[in-house]
Amino acid sequence: MRPERREPFIRAFRHVERQAYDAAPPLAVRLAPCRPAPGVVPEGQRMAFDSALDGVAASLGAYASGNAGALQSWLADGLGFMGYPFLSQMAMRAEFRKPCDVIAREATREWVRLKSTKNLDEAEYDTDEEARAAREELSQETAQKIADLEAELKRLDVRRLMYRLTLDSLLYGVSYAWIDVGSLPKGATGQNVPLKAVKHGVEKGSLNGLKRIDPVWTAPNYYNADSPYRSGFYDPDNYWVQGCLTHKDRLLKMVPYEVPDIFKPAFNFGGLSLTQQLRPYVHNFLRTRNSVSNITANFSKLVLKTDMAGNMGAPQGGMEWGGVNQASIQGRAAFMQQVSEGQDTIVADHQNEDVSIIATPLGGLSDLQAQAMEAMASIPGIPLVKLFGITPNGLNASSEGEIRVFYDEIAAFQENNLRPVLERILRLVQLHLWGDVDDAIDFDFVNLWQLDDEKAAMVEKTKAETDKVNIEAGKITPDEARMREEQDQNSIYRGVNLSGDAPGIPEQDMPSFGGPGGEEEGGEGEL
Repeated sequence: MRPERREPFIRAFRHVERQAYDAAPPLAVRLAPCRPAPGVVPEGQRMAFDSALDGVAASLGAYASGNAGALQSWLADGLGFMGYPFLSQMAMRAEFRKPCDVIAREATREWVRLKSTKNLDEAEYDTDEEARAAREELSQETAQKIADLEAELKRLDVRRLMYRLTLDSLLYGVSYAWIDVGSLPKGATGQNVPLKAVKHGVEKGSLNGLKRIDPVWTAPNYYNADSPYRSGFYDPDNYWVQGCLTHKDRLLKMVPYEVPDIFKPAFNFGGLSLTQQLRPYVHNFLRTRNSVSNITANFSKLVLKTDMAGNMGAPQGGMEWGGVNQASIQGRAAFMQQVSEGQDTIVADHQNEDVSIIATPLGGLSDLQAQAMEAMASIPGIPLVKLFGITPNGLNASSEGEIRVFYDEIAAFQENNLRPVLERILRLVQLHLWGDVDDAIDFDFVNLWQLDDEKAAMVEKTKAETDKVNIEAGKITPDEARMREEQDQNSIYRGVNLSGDAPGIPEQDMPSFGGPGGEEEGGEGEL
């Protein structure tokens, strides 16, 4: 293209680019604190951040002017906080909600198994009988404590709460639960009292319940934006919860995907939601799905070749369009479409008309749609058989390896995000039940990958044979083998009290037979 002809296109492109840049909010606006919903913060209140934050906000304008290119790419990628109303709308769509729901359900499906790590020092006892009695007493005490804890966790419906917290954290980037302890007022500042999970911090019998709070009703109040060396740096000390100032100790918080400190005020001190990470991939899939649907619905076109000037010429006094009667053309085309869609006989003039059908090849459309679905499943790392119910094709095809990898991802997610919240809940429940905390009580997440009955029986048989060989070789005693069996979380005897003495091998009253000839001792065998 010649330069004089290319210049108008360049000017038009620059005009569109300038309009897009002018329409984009400045970076200072994008990094500004999130504006809470009406009623969350009382009238006349403002965020009580340090004065240093004013200087940070003032310098953002200069930062934005020096990083205009980064600003454009950042906005184009949609990395800014979209706000809870928009995220709530995204949560209503199946393509966004299903991945979040799958992760939340899998993370809480097999739940946890409580255990005690307390060991008995048998050297303190004079005889083996005293040690066995103490070991049996400790086992019974531990079993009773674990039973009480499990009953209280069930009363508080902790499993359901953790599912909702996990789901909210993936949908909105953050999730909260309020700890209802004692009888503090729920007014403007009644909940702004620290809560320490120690012996004298929570009274016995004071835990009333745990309540989930939607993130849209929360807003941070005070946080340190001055020095990273002081506590509370970009970590709010308290939050407004629908007009009630609440100390952070009274809130359980989960943020799976944290953002850098400079973006935390804009994200309402939450994180990047999984729905926002999925947004470009979901939109690509929806666009591909709609295109495939349109092509499938209109894969064939009826072409009518006719003498438009002769057969459909405009009559005298009629409405003309280039010498052709437009109404006549539309009427003829509508008739042909009607008879073709009804699979009726297509009638055309033998000499002046010709009818043909042009069909669009449909091969490869399913592959394009499948690739868009796979890209959508790659961000949360969920196998297609789990997310969409699509099983692999081909000889000996299996999703077992992908599911094992997915379960490893869920196990890491549980340790990083669910364990800190559950550890705090476990301490609060112990203080509520006994007024003290038993540090030896812990929990493990039950492995999502479970063996079937046949494989589990083979594993138990192998363990039993190993114990038998070690006992006969003098490496361990039967009591030690029973202790190993009692502490094995995957054992089929984990609910049996094995702290007593080993019963030994029972005597079997079996008849005695002779050698190969079938003769008994002291006599001849009979046929």
